[in-house]
Amino acid sequence: MNCDESFEMLYQFLDKDMDGNMLQQVELHLKFCRPCWDRFEFEKKLKERFRSSCHKEPCPDGLLKRVKDLLDKY
Repeated sequence: MNCDESFEMLYQFLDKDMDGNMLQQVELHLKFCRPCWDRFEFEKKLKERFRSSCHKEPCPDGLLKRVKDLLDKY
């Protein structure tokens, strides 16, 4: 697995939405690739931060879509 392949699976990996074999391949890549590991950790923390923040106040209708669109770009 290379960096591009692992990045394509970023959100599936964070959501544990992949089969066990693919999950192991991504984990192995992250174990040996520091740039990918850093990116995955950043996205994981960002996702956790959004999740914890969104429970305090209701999110305006268009905001969630705009945030998801931005995350999809990067």
